[in-house]
Amino acid sequence: MDRDEIEFTVDVGEGPDGTVVTPHGELDMATQGQLREVLEQQTARGAVTLDLSGLRFLDTSGLRLILETAESSRRDGFSFEVLPGSAAVQRLFDVAGVGELVPFRDAGQGGGS
Repeated sequence: MDRDEIEFTVDVGEGPDGTVVTPHGELDMATQGQLREVLEQQTARGAVTLDLSGLRFLDTSGLRLILETAESSRRDGFSFEVLPGSAAVQRLFDVAGVGELVPFRDAGQGGGS
């Protein structure tokens, strides 16, 4: 297994509706703190889209972070959207029955919300 297959990274870029945060690798108990730090920095600046397409794996600690960020956005009034990940990543939202609590957006959907 090469390093790119096991390393967790978070890319931050600008999209049409604000900042796009894209984690790559496995979002789990060991890596969720790194994503939490980036999300906290970026949501303080404004609208954030979390793109899950770079994840190979998501566990319940990562799921909890996404749910907490979604709740914070509703409570604190900042824009937060999530672009879905692979079928394996999305399955956790379905199994946990929390998909309706996450502001998912189609990857092809653009423009203001």
